[in-house]
Amino acid sequence: MIVSDTTPISNFLHLDRIEILEQMFPAIHIPEAVRQEIETAFSYNVRWQQRLKDGFLVIRKVKNPLLARQLLLKLHPGEAEALCICIENNAKLCLLDDKDARIAAALNHIPVIGTLGILIQAKKRGLIGSVKEMMDILKNQHHFWISKAMYEEVLRLSHEN
Repeated sequence: MIVSDTTPISNFLHLDRIEILEQMFPAIHIPEAVRQEIETAFSYNVRWQQRLKDGFLVIRKVKNPLLARQLLLKLHPGEAEALCICIENNAKLCLLDDKDARIAAALNHIPVIGTLGILIQAKKRGLIGSVKEMMDILKNQHHFWISKAMYEEVLRLSHEN
C-alpha cells in the first residue's frame, strides 16, 4: 500500500502532471483529511476528480483516531492521518514532504519519498526530461520551499548539474 499526504499530490496537480504518480504507483491511498485539503485548492480540477473517480486515489478512513490525535500534537491533519493509515496497514511507502512528518515516519519505520525524490525517480524512468524545470516551476510559481543545498543535491542526483 502506498499512502500520501497532501503536498506530493498537490505539487503534481500544480505541475499539471498527476499522470507521473499513476505511472509510478498502482494506486495511492489518502485519508479524508488529505482529500479535504486538496479539495480546498483543486475542487474543480478535472484531473483530480478523475483520479478519485477511477480509483487511482483511494480514500481511507483512520481506524485509530486516538493515534491520529496524538500525531496531531506535532503534525497537520493530513500528515497525521496519512501516517496513522501507514501504521495501521503496514504501508510499503508514504509520500511526504514535511520535515516533522518525515521524522515521525522514521520513528515508526515508515519508508518515505517526497516530491523531489519522485521527480528524480521519474527522470530515471524516462517519464520526464528535466527535474530542474519542474523544481523551478514549483519553487517560483507555487511557493515550494527548497534550500539551496537541497536544490543543488537534487540536480546532482538527477545528473542535471
